Amino acid sequence: MRIENKKTALIKAVSELKKADYSGEPELNAIYRRLTNGRKQFATIFEKNIKAVMEISSLDLKMQHQTEEIMNISRNVAKATETIFGISSEYTMSGRANNQHEELTSTIVQVSSETEEVYRKIEAEQQELTTIKELSDQTIDVSTEMKQDMNELLKVINHMTEVISIINSISLQTNLLSLNASIEASRAGEAGRGFAVVAGEIRGLAEKTQELTKRMSDFVDDIKNASQKSMDSAQNTVQALETMTEKIGNVWTINDENQEHVSKVNESIRSIAAVSQEISSSMNEMENQLRNSTNIMHQVGEELKNATKPVVDIEKTLDETIKQMGSMTIDAFFHLENSEFAQYVSNAITAHQSWLNNLKRMVAERNILPLQLDSSKCGFGHFYYAMTPTIPEILSIWNELGIKHKRFHKYGSEAIHALNNGDYSKAEQIYQEAELYSRELISNLQYVLQVANKL
Repeated sequence: MRIENKKTALIKAVSELKKADYSGEPELNAIYRRLTNGRKQFATIFEKNIKAVMEISSLDLKMQHQTEEIMNISRNVAKATETIFGISSEYTMSGRANNQHEELTSTIVQVSSETEEVYRKIEAEQQELTTIKELSDQTIDVSTEMKQDMNELLKVINHMTEVISIINSISLQTNLLSLNASIEASRAGEAGRGFAVVAGEIRGLAEKTQELTKRMSDFVDDIKNASQKSMDSAQNTVQALETMTEKIGNVWTINDENQEHVSKVNESIRSIAAVSQEISSSMNEMENQLRNSTNIMHQVGEELKNATKPVVDIEKTLDETIKQMGSMTIDAFFHLENSEFAQYVSNAITAHQSWLNNLKRMVAERNILPLQLDSSKCGFGHFYYAMTPTIPEILSIWNELGIKHKRFHKYGSEAIHALNNGDYSKAEQIYQEAELYSRELISNLQYVLQVANKL
């Protein structure tokens, strides 16, 4: 009886994925170990997906920013072209024309320097994209391994089902034998009374065995269903990641072509800078080169805009995958440990402080930098909207973080608007408000982190 109670308790522990002494039940121990490994692999995939979508969001933001910079350069070159055209028709051989030629040369050199900077940034983005592709390939390998483990687990479960069926068949036969023994004992009268008691005990033991095998059969069916869902989820994850990898490859190719175009533009502008020193004899040639460079840069800008479209699709696919996996964490077989949840919160605090530092730098330098303004696309936003923690002590604060986090990011758009209007004192005031507001937000996150670490 004690053995049955212990086994029932172990079965319940496995169903809740709790630690217990499974040394006496090798099959249950194997199931527990496989489920535990599966949960760890699920957590690893979840983490890699969050990192990937954060990298994609960052890449999308930088590409949009660089596209706008290229378009600005194109507009500056167009203005320079118009300046040259006006000089050629009105100020030929004059001292004023020479001064304007020198100013134009200085402008072209500056544009060349800016184009070189854009080229370097595109090259850095290409490296980041390569890293994301490698991370995606690693994630596919982990998902495939998890799927193989789930297949092995299903084989073990099917074997257990066969064993349980055999035990049930034996218990039925035992029950029939005990019944026959009881009949024979009743025929023997007083001499068979003791044998009748033994037969009754055997029948009771057989009925308990049938009841236990029935519960074990139900439990194995539950595990089998959960394992099947896990395998289906792993298959869906692999397919989504394969699609993402293909799209990343397309973006990589487009970005590589754009890098070549920017390199050509840079070489063209350098040539123009040299020609501008002899502008009196080569005005027409320089004007044509400037117009060609403007068209190329405009084309590059348009191609970069098109290049961001697959990135947006990839980000959407990854974000949906994260949310799907986040909803799965409600199940005991996929739940995140408090330590894992705490690490994500800790990362959110670091990302929050980094964002605030970037805002401070942007206001101080009076220069627009890539800054994430969408609260759902930052590092914390992807994680926040993917899942809801199961810790009752932090739910009220956690539910309020979404509105606070959204308001915090709004300070970024307000500061950029002030900088674009040249209202630098207003931009500084907005940063001070953001810094003050961030204290409450960080305090809330630190409280969530403290509670998660204690648990």
